[in-house]
Amino acid sequence: MSKYEDYNSASRNYDNQRFAMGSDVMAAMIQFHCGKPLKDLHVLDAGCGTGNYAKALIDYGVGQVTLLDASPGMLEKAKVKLADAIESGKIKEVVEATMPPIPFPDASFDAVMFNLVLHHIDTESSTEFPSVTHTLKEARRVTVSGGVILITTCLPTTISGDMWMTQLNMELSARFNRYNPSVEQFEKLFMAANISCVQKMNILGSSISKEYFNFEGPLDEAWRKTSSYWQLATETELEDIKRKITELKSKGELEKWARDHDNSDTAGVLTMFVCECK
Repeated sequence: MSKYEDYNSASRNYDNQRFAMGSDVMAAMIQFHCGKPLKDLHVLDAGCGTGNYAKALIDYGVGQVTLLDASPGMLEKAKVKLADAIESGKIKEVVEATMPPIPFPDASFDAVMFNLVLHHIDTESSTEFPSVTHTLKEARRVTVSGGVILITTCLPTTISGDMWMTQLNMELSARFNRYNPSVEQFEKLFMAANISCVQKMNILGSSISKEYFNFEGPLDEAWRKTSSYWQLATETELEDIKRKITELKSKGELEKWARDHDNSDTAGVLTMFVCECK
């Protein structure tokens, strides 16, 4: 379960905004590095949420997906969304469990994917990310030799310098970044888990959210509830952010300020790590 987000509550609004950003690249990377047709692959969606990525992979032709999440609310949404895939057997299992560990036998999957998940499982004081290390070791254990572990994340540098809304209050962004491993920290985590990162890439654009460029979005609680970033904000920080947006809007400067502070089209929002299990 997330250390700071109530996903049972968030599940009610989650799909109003969120997209399976980069799912086409993920499908291609999994097929290429596994060396098998998508139809022959079994993928674990670890921290599957409402099943957006699982649905996208099945639509691209992945043979089977197993869903794992700690939130019963998110899993209920996923079951509704993927009802046909569950009936046809394309969704092999739906499992409610908190990581780590990962509750499957050794070598159960061709690929394991963690989509915007790993920053939820350690506390901000755990600078060595022990739970992430354990989770990656578990992912290695349940993946076949020659399989793939795929991770998407927002890097601390992205949070602090590339997304317009996270520059509204830098103290909040600094606190959120304590949960997010840097590239250098991920490299140490991969080494500790005995997996080899073979590709790192940024997915350009902002299509992780349908209303990414809703410049008044932070004023709306429902808009904020679809991103775990906002769950760490204090009341004082929220009031400061709301005041800043209101002042910029009153001066007719809100859109210009936001676009001047956003680099999503050139730096991307989502970073992807592709790791092989030898």
